[in-house]
Amino acid sequence: MQLNNNQDPFKKEVFLYEQLSQLKVQCKTCQRLCIIAEGKMGYCRTKKNEQGVLYTINYGMVSSFSINPIEKKPLFHYYPGSLAATIGSFSCNFSCPWCQNWEISKISPSEVLKPNFLPPEEIINRIKKDNRISGVSISFNEPTLSLEYAIDVFKLLNESYYKMFVTNGYMTSETLAQLIDVGLTGMSITVKGNNSSVEKYCQANGELVWGTIEEAFRKGIHLEIICLIIPSVNDTVAFYEEVAERILGINPKIPLHFTQFFPYYHFLNHPPTPVSTLENAHQIVLEKGLAYVYLGNVFGHPFENTYCNHCKKLLIKRTGYKTDFFLDLETKLCPTCGEKILLITK
Repeated sequence: MQLNNNQDPFKKEVFLYEQLSQLKVQCKTCQRLCIIAEGKMGYCRTKKNEQGVLYTINYGMVSSFSINPIEKKPLFHYYPGSLAATIGSFSCNFSCPWCQNWEISKISPSEVLKPNFLPPEEIINRIKKDNRISGVSISFNEPTLSLEYAIDVFKLLNESYYKMFVTNGYMTSETLAQLIDVGLTGMSITVKGNNSSVEKYCQANGELVWGTIEEAFRKGIHLEIICLIIPSVNDTVAFYEEVAERILGINPKIPLHFTQFFPYYHFLNHPPTPVSTLENAHQIVLEKGLAYVYLGNVFGHPFENTYCNHCKKLLIKRTGYKTDFFLDLETKLCPTCGEKILLITK
């Protein structure tokens, strides 16, 4: 049985790992599958091998707890208009040089000077005291690194609340299965680029992200795919078409979001993405046959709205994070043509 260390509340034995010879271990939480020598940490710097036992060192180390519109994740077809308690920690298993949350994702938990410990019970108490909250989102940094904490929070949260991840999708099948077992029902997964871009900038294998997307869909998870479009990184017709083809091969109704890049972290000298580039990407994938395509970080743009895939009737209008509905959320039918709209609601 995995227990927290009595002297260190942030340390808990990892749920998914294998003990090897010579006190080495292999972490099986994310697709890096790090083999870690005794006394060393894995790539993500949240897992440490101590005498052949692998510990997470960020359990309950909360960098941020806030109440956010679900549209901020962004999820447009999953409990639209609701508010989610959003929890983040530190570090990441990707190396993206444009990271928008670099202040927390590029720091190891061991480097945090005054870490804030919030046990799962405290998170649940906060959620229950605020009747505006409809669910919980593990987000801000890569949530897969907080697997043990997320599972303990999800276990304590009753079925009236939704449970979701904002993730890069670089988790193992075992991790996904454990999350589903405790009630995970939604994920927004970011596709960073084609395989060569993901390898170059994120030091990762893009095919494994698509593998997670395919597996999560098969297991009934609501998915929305996010592509941050960055000039000179992934702003190509070939990439837009590849994303469209991959989604079409799974289900054309999976929502796709093309979001605008603004200079951050090591990409401060990169220009922001022109809106015309996003509009071009939007047109290309719609012509390929995707049902729901959006532009993100372009507030007030008409492509933030949801339209009927059949008759193009405006069904959900978004102004910032405010949503106005022009369909019955119970029937989920277009009032003009009767088309069934993909929406997850209570």
